[in-house]
Amino acid sequence: MAKHIMSMDPGKAETEQLKKEYVTFMKGVISAPLNLPGTAYRKALQSRSTILKFIEKKMEERVKKLGGDENLEEDDLLGWALKHSNLSTEQILDLILSLLFAGHETSSVAITLAIYFLQGCPSAIQQLQEEHVEIARTKKQSEETELNWDDYKKMEFTQSVINETLRLGNVVRFLHRKALKDVRYKGYDIPRGWKVLPVIAAVHLDSNIFDQPQHFNPWRWQNNNARGSSICPSMITMGSSNYFMPFGGGPRLCAGSDLAKLEMAVFIHHLVLNFHWELADIDQAFAYPFVDFPKGLPIRVKHHTLI
Repeated sequence: MAKHIMSMDPGKAETEQLKKEYVTFMKGVISAPLNLPGTAYRKALQSRSTILKFIEKKMEERVKKLGGDENLEEDDLLGWALKHSNLSTEQILDLILSLLFAGHETSSVAITLAIYFLQGCPSAIQQLQEEHVEIARTKKQSEETELNWDDYKKMEFTQSVINETLRLGNVVRFLHRKALKDVRYKGYDIPRGWKVLPVIAAVHLDSNIFDQPQHFNPWRWQNNNARGSSICPSMITMGSSNYFMPFGGGPRLCAGSDLAKLEMAVFIHHLVLNFHWELADIDQAFAYPFVDFPKGLPIRVKHHTLI
């Protein structure tokens, strides 16, 4: 991400330092908003300030560089934003910080959760393999190699796996919001300026909405379910913003939601076609409240070819 956004090479000292600050920021920003010394939230605010100063310094260096050569083009987002957009300095800083946060950690954790849940559900892996073998055979017959949008639309069961991973995994467990005016909700008064934390995980794991909510069941997302456990009669649909909100909702809906699901689908395609995997050690996801695996989810991987 840092390479594409600011042309920062992985492994270099400044990149690693930025990564360290970023991880602190990421873990704190999805923690309880207690701005007290020693809390993850306070550390996140401090890291955010450090990151913004770093990005601003990079911007100043780039502006000087661009000023000396009008024809100079930088092959990264920062260069494009400075040269071709009307965004203010503050807006560019916010854009880059948001992309670093939303474009990396959440997607990688979601993919890790898919690996974890699937290894415990062989029947789901088998159905995924059948779906992706069919796609791969069609590609081979037409002498094509790269996946395209039509292939993605054929990944119906894959979408069910992705939805169930996001529902059960809850990469983002709650959202930070602030009341812009006095609100009365179900008998409770929320004063203007108070912070409000909608807990998405509480909805996704509610047994009144989802049958056996702690159970990984991709088939619950399919119509005319014939595999037993399904969604309760509340009639949940993939488009229901009231019951399924892994990317938030409303005007603040995550702009990268479709990209994140596309990344997961492409990863799953290559994973089930080419590899068999199993846990190398006992590990499971915990919420701190950020989702993480204490041991990093070590797995054993064997290569196989289904096509």
